[in-house]
Amino acid sequence: MFLENKINGQSLSTQKEDVNVILVDWINGAREANYAQSAANTRVVGASLSMLMKTLNKAAGGNYYNKMHLIGYCLGAHIAGYAGERIPGTGRITGLDPAGPLFEDKDPLVRLDSTDAIFVDVIHTDGTGFGMKSSIGHVDFYPNGGINQPGCNASISGLLFKLIKGEIKEMKKDISCSHIRAVLLFAESINTKCWFFSFPNENEVECDTICSVMGYDAPSGDPRGDRFLHTKFSEPFCSEHLQKK
Repeated sequence: MFLENKINGQSLSTQKEDVNVILVDWINGAREANYAQSAANTRVVGASLSMLMKTLNKAAGGNYYNKMHLIGYCLGAHIAGYAGERIPGTGRITGLDPAGPLFEDKDPLVRLDSTDAIFVDVIHTDGTGFGMKSSIGHVDFYPNGGINQPGCNASISGLLFKLIKGEIKEMKKDISCSHIRAVLLFAESINTKCWFFSFPNENEVECDTICSVMGYDAPSGDPRGDRFLHTKFSEPFCSEHLQKK
């Protein structure tokens, strides 16, 4: 895989394996001033994405849906869910801190859920903010409890101070810090030599037969249920010392 993008102004380049990567740009539908409208637009984008998947599958001779991996961040996670719902047998969907407002506690038909692909893994990093806190996949990972991420300490007073100073960009970074962390963790998991080991209990710190890996290699071991882990304050975020072979 080769993917180059920018997150918070930082360039991300990754090489993993020989695959085709398609980026979906729906900025015109996502930047609505009315969040409810942006949320509604996800259904249209999901339907369009499913049509693209059908076209690609047909061009490749068919029977390739199980090799498709959809990765969606925030509202994009639900877009992936809508596309997968229309394409039975979609291989995998990874939800990176799926949007919570207007989706939390809603019917599975209107959000990402475990029936949308053969394997659905979700990383929760801002459960009481922009993201969801509910378990919605085959396996749901909760780094640092899935709410406030280490190194993201945006206080009301701090945000107001930056607003007064006109530091709007910095203020936005602080507000979305925990939310965007899911993307950074997944990106790091692709090439890192460190395993993001997770556990079924928040207090566990050693890996045994029931531990599982968060991120790109999540399907290994076919994990199910909620998983917890701790990460560091800054990149590289992986706090384990076990190296990949």
